[in-house]
Amino acid sequence: MHDPLPMVDLPEYSTRLYERLTEGTIVPPAAVSIGAWTPAPGDCHANVSTWCKNIAEYKAVRGWLYFDLANAMPFVLFNAHSVVRDPSGKLWDITPSQASQPYPFIPAEESEEEYAHLVESGVVRIRHSK
Repeated sequence: MHDPLPMVDLPEYSTRLYERLTEGTIVPPAAVSIGAWTPAPGDCHANVSTWCKNIAEYKAVRGWLYFDLANAMPFVLFNAHSVVRDPSGKLWDITPSQASQPYPFIPAEESEEEYAHLVESGVVRIRHSK
């Protein structure tokens, strides 16, 4: 069976993310819509782009969700994710989630273009050995 989101190993990059765990925050969910449009589950990058294109005072924040896997594995995961920043600076997760719990979000340090290049090249799940 083909994994649609393969794990990649980028040791230097994942080490930098792992060292920034203290920057991770739980981003609260927000139910939003624009007319008949509502964010689609599992499509966070497009959801955030659509929202920010239409609601100019919001800004896209690209980054990574951190999954510890409760020590069940000898590694942790970082999943590419996008959220929005409102005019007051607060982060909101506008993408509906079926997750059993919220996971910390670590903002990317790259520019929008650099982050997009990573994700478009298939870097959406990064494994980091503990």
